[in-house]
Amino acid sequence: MKVLVIHGSMRKNGNTKILSEEFMRGAKEAGHETEIVELRDKKFGDCFGCRACHNNGGTCVQKDDMAEILEKVKAADVIVLASPMYYFTWTGLMKRFLDRTYPLLPTLSNKDFYLLTLGGVSDKKFMANILSDFNMYVACFSEFNNGANVRNAGAVIGTSALAPGAIRESSAMQEAYETGKNL
Repeated sequence: MKVLVIHGSMRKNGNTKILSEEFMRGAKEAGHETEIVELRDKKFGDCFGCRACHNNGGTCVQKDDMAEILEKVKAADVIVLASPMYYFTWTGLMKRFLDRTYPLLPTLSNKDFYLLTLGGVSDKKFMANILSDFNMYVACFSEFNNGANVRNAGAVIGTSALAPGAIRESSAMQEAYETGKNL
């Protein structure tokens, strides 16, 4: 099985990356192929909202790194969206990526999506908005592509992870490992 982690933090080795690596460690130990896409290292713009991709077979008119990333998403069996929570939702970087997956809306199928997220908040109740955003994002594929078989497979949530490396002290580390291992 191919597991693709989309890392949407600007911090190279921050808490989100640490949590992502733990998920991937579990997946690798279970024999799965893993890859991480570092969005901060990619050059891609905002979605134009032109809908050209829906009229030309799914190709975005922009010539940037998203073409390569979209191919990786299509080839993966499991897509893991890894984003710290900024102001109770995705980072701007992750949101820009999600908007640019619009060409996949009518065709993506047979995928499991996971969310890895964390924040400096002390209670998971503050993560409700990012969880709702994740749920709605995944639901779009089934809503606009009948029979897509695109599934929200779950979320790993870390709290009290504001300081560098703080996630290492969280139960989310074990949960991320176990989730990856049990794919």
